[in-house]
Formats: sequence, C-alpha cells, structure tokens
Amino acid sequence: MPQDSYSQPSNNLGLQPKAGAVNTPTMETVPSMNYAVGRKGNQLPRLETSSTYTSDSLAPDIIDLAAALGMPMLPWQQHVCRNALKVKENGRWQHRTNVVLVARQSGKTHLLRMRILAGLLLWDEKLIIATAQSREVALETFRSVVDIAQNTPWIAKEIKRVSVTNGKEELELKNGARYKIVAPSAGGPRGLTADLAIIDELREHASFDSWAAMTYTLQTTAGQIWTTSNAGDATSVVLNRLREQALTSMSAPGTDDTLYYAEWSADPTTRLDDREGWYQANPSLGYLIDEDTIESRYKADPPAVFRTEALCQWVDILDAPWTAEAWNACMDTDLKFVLGLTTMLAIDVTPDRRHAALVAVQLLEGEEKISAHVLETWDAEDTIDDLAIAGAVAGAARKTSARIVAFDRYTSAGIASRLVSAGIPVGDCSGINFATACDELLGSINSKRLQHAGQEILTKHVLSSARKWVSDGGWRIVRRQSAGPIAAAVALAMATHYAIQPLPKAELYIG
Repeated sequence: MPQDSYSQPSNNLGLQPKAGAVNTPTMETVPSMNYAVGRKGNQLPRLETSSTYTSDSLAPDIIDLAAALGMPMLPWQQHVCRNALKVKENGRWQHRTNVVLVARQSGKTHLLRMRILAGLLLWDEKLIIATAQSREVALETFRSVVDIAQNTPWIAKEIKRVSVTNGKEELELKNGARYKIVAPSAGGPRGLTADLAIIDELREHASFDSWAAMTYTLQTTAGQIWTTSNAGDATSVVLNRLREQALTSMSAPGTDDTLYYAEWSADPTTRLDDREGWYQANPSLGYLIDEDTIESRYKADPPAVFRTEALCQWVDILDAPWTAEAWNACMDTDLKFVLGLTTMLAIDVTPDRRHAALVAVQLLEGEEKISAHVLETWDAEDTIDDLAIAGAVAGAARKTSARIVAFDRYTSAGIASRLVSAGIPVGDCSGINFATACDELLGSINSKRLQHAGQEILTKHVLSSARKWVSDGGWRIVRRQSAGPIAAAVALAMATHYAIQPLPKAELYIG
C-alpha cells in the first residue's frame, strides 16, 4: 500500500480524531517480523490492577498506528494499551496513571514511543513531556520518535520544526502538538501544562520531587502519566509507593480506577534457574529474545543483578541478609501450626503504623528444629488500632500457651504494656537484642533449622528485608532500606531469638 495513501483512523468508540489530528494510513496486513520460534513469554502480567477490557478504549488506534509504521506491537504491549487507554463516558481517561514493569529488553521503549506518536498524531495532545533520571535515557526515546517521524513521509509532511539543542530538545508538528524533554527535577517541568507525561526508568527516582512536578502539569488537562521500569530497590521510593498502592487496589478491586499497574515479574519464590520465572518476567521471550540469551545472563551476572534485570524482582541495594534459595530450601508445604507445641509469639508494627504482623515460632523434633507461622496481619489506610491488636495478641497467647510475646519497644510499647496488664509475659527484643535476633534467624535459615509452609506474606516480607552493617561488625535488618513493609520478618526474627535459647525467665515489660 503506498505510504501516501490516507484514510481516517478508526476506533471502537466510533469517534473521529480530534480537530487538528493527523490522518494515518491504514494497513491491510501486519508486517511480518523475524520473531524467535518456540514457546513465548507470558503475555499477561503476573500482577495487574485491572484486566477487564471495555468497548471504550482507544487501543485500536495505537495498535493500527504501530502496524501502519511497520512496527506492530507485541501481544503484551497490546494488552497494556487495551487497559491503559480506556475512556470514560465523559471522554476523559479512566486511568490517569499507568505503570508498566517488565524485564529489560522487552520492548518498553517501543511501547512509549507509540504512545507518544499516537498522542501527537491521533489524539491532539498539545504538549507531551518526557523525562528520566538519566537524561540519556529520555533522549534515546526522543531520538527514536524523531527518527520515525522524519523517515516516514506522511508524518514528515506534518513536522513544523525539530530542535536538538542540548536542554531544548523538542519536536513540533503543524497541528500545534509538541513533544519535549524536561529535566528530571522539581523545576524541570515547572510552568508547563501537559496532556501526557512520560517517565522512563521510574526505579531510579529516589524522591517525589520530580514525580510531583510532572504530575501537576496534568492538573487542568486531566491528562495521563505513563511510566515504565524494571524492578526497583529500597531507594525507588516513587515506584515502591505506586506498587504498594496497586497491591492495595488488587486486594479490593474497584476501589481505585485512576491507576493501571501491570507487572511482568518472576514469582518471589522462584529459583534463579527456574525457566518458568524467565517466561513470567520476559513477555518478549520467543519474540525478541530466546532462552539462550537469558541463560547467558544467568551464568554471567551476579544474582542480585539477574534478579532485577532479568526476573524483574525487587533486590535491596545495600545487602540482602539471606537468599531466596536458602529461604525456599526451608519450605515444607505440609507444615502445620500445632496447638500444644512450645510456642513463642512476636508482634511487630511498622513505624508508619499502617502495618502489623503477629508471628509464631514453635519448637519441633525435640526442640532441634523450629517452625514459623504468620498468625495474623493488620493493614490500615491511616493507622492501625493498638487496642484491637493487643486484644488479638492476648487471645492468641492464651490459646497457644505462648511462653513469651516478643516486641520492639520503639514501635510496640503501647501494645506490650496492655499485654502486661493482662498477665501476658512479654520480652523486649529491640536494640542489641534485635541485632542478635537477626543473626540467629540467618543462622536458622542457612542451617535449615527453621521450617516454614511458604506463606505468601511471610515470604514477601522476608525476601523484602535489607541488611545494614553497624560499626562493631554486627548487622540487623532495617525497615527504611527494605523493599516494602517487613513486619512479619521483624517479628520472625524476634520470635526466633526466644525460640532457640533457654528461657531462664520471661522479661516483663514494666513501663
């Protein structure tokens, strides 16, 4: 089909392009690509906030545009577009914020450049701004978009000007639509009003300054923000907050329609050499890359690098106190919590008072092994209810005849004082005691003395924990650098501390 043959783009809303939008050519067939053969990566994300397609989506526009350019979208990219580009009855975007997490070299850049071109050519988005923590990353996408525009005759006719001046990179079309790069700082987008904001490699943003500056440019336009990344670490504060928001939304579907979150990642319990995890995190496997490519990275990369880049799993940048392999080696799915066994309890509350966990450790096989169990967790939008938690812990202590309830006096002193009033023995496991407890937990995991049933919340908190070394050579797990809440891991360490040593007497917390 001649490239200068034009027809109106269609969309399943039955709408015509906005005034000033550029007409795009149609493609009768999708161009073939030299895809790898064999099994394909998972085309549906492992974690997703919304997966129900509606008729009110502009996805066909962008999918047709990519095909018309000879660069058709992969199935996983089309899946993202069908969800992220839903439109409400009033014509505004259903999802204002769109976050896509996927392993490296999966096609994130192509997804973003098609979204940018669709906004410029089809949807009359007057200003599109883009940034990345590394300016070179944002420029790479910019150069790619400009290259496509300048080398596609029917788009080139619509270009008004292109600026490549350092710090002033901008593409402007005759219809008035502009696409420009802004600095990854609070002042970069200041004073601008955008219809679309793009942030690449969100994992690198260690503060909310740039994020807030970008999102506020969309206040009056009700525009969209799109961001892509692979897994983050403890410093990825923006990405971690959005992921936490997404996980909350997944637990209560329909409570937050403003965010669309899709994550292609290997299950946290997956071994590095488990190829099922490779297919979970790499939707372009079998299309753009093959198993041999990932295998070579598995053999060459340090474990933490491979987890982040190839499996899209969270890894703390400081140090992980234990490996997923060691933790998984302690798993026994037939393990049960048994009343009558010697039991230690521990309660932990996160400093923001939004999460808490009650963990039990029991003595097994003549007290040679121990088992770990999460008995209950609490989550709150604002703050948890100490009184309710104290009552639940007291009830569990009585039911299990717990020898002690361990706690951290810096976060759970109020709960502990209520337990003391109820006659429940408690033990302060903060400070140096907690550092000792962490090392005891590590030893119990590495020696396989500790066993667990593979509870999802316990595994998540344990594998999210970060280690911080202290000046005397000791260490402890720390909350601030960890990849999300770790209340269950902290409680596990405290309960383990009391479980692996004789108790000459219970340490009663008095004041």
